[in-house]
Amino acid sequence: MSGTPVTIKIGGTAGADAASLALLTERAEPGWVIVHGGGNEVAAWSRRLGHEPATVDGLRVTDAETLDIAVAVLRGLVNARLVAVFAAAGVSAIGLSGADASLLRAERFDARLGEVGRISAVNGALLAALAAAGHVPIVASLALGADGGLLNVNADEVAGSIAASRGGRLLLLTDVPGLERNGELVNTLDIREAEVALADGTARDGMLPKLRAAVAAARAGCTVEMVNGTDPDAVRAALDGRTTGTRISGAGAAGVSR
Repeated sequence: MSGTPVTIKIGGTAGADAASLALLTERAEPGWVIVHGGGNEVAAWSRRLGHEPATVDGLRVTDAETLDIAVAVLRGLVNARLVAVFAAAGVSAIGLSGADASLLRAERFDARLGEVGRISAVNGALLAALAAAGHVPIVASLALGADGGLLNVNADEVAGSIAASRGGRLLLLTDVPGLERNGELVNTLDIREAEVALADGTARDGMLPKLRAAVAAARAGCTVEMVNGTDPDAVRAALDGRTTGTRISGAGAAGVSR
């Protein structure tokens, strides 16, 4: 994948497969951007502090207290630990949130979710400059709101938006093999088929933001794959360009040929 922009979404360290993470650190190179979530860690810390988590359509409800917890956990614990893992493997990794150099801007879009944003702009010039300097950004899924405050953003959406801004490949590492329909893995989808899966209930809960992110990136011309991040063999195959999960192509979109 050398020379091709690659955006990879991974989970937080508590849920990451150690072998898959080690593989990523071995293969990482300038031109990669790692986006991470950490929903399990945020939920665990919320419960520890007596604040029961809630979700709507696969997205975390974020009131002011939950936002404080998310910032502390995502930009603090999870991001720093991931940077340390990559740095220990000799990767020039730099930890970022969306607020750094206005990397990510977002707008609130659903009052039910509270302090949750939808990405409105990506500072692609910053990512290009970091790649040119030999660095691998590791991005926590927080964005800068219009009022100067931070907003929580689903990590899949962040990855999809970053990939759409820079092209190349998007790998969404998840804890399932890919999108399933009637218990069977769906190997390939075009954009129209992915939109049907979003509308007909095939994609539910946490798969909803993943598939939305995949569609956004595919519309921008990216090659998109959902891969089982808990299976190092599947991750290795994806890095080598072999599909084992669900691939979403740009075909099926207006103006995009098969």
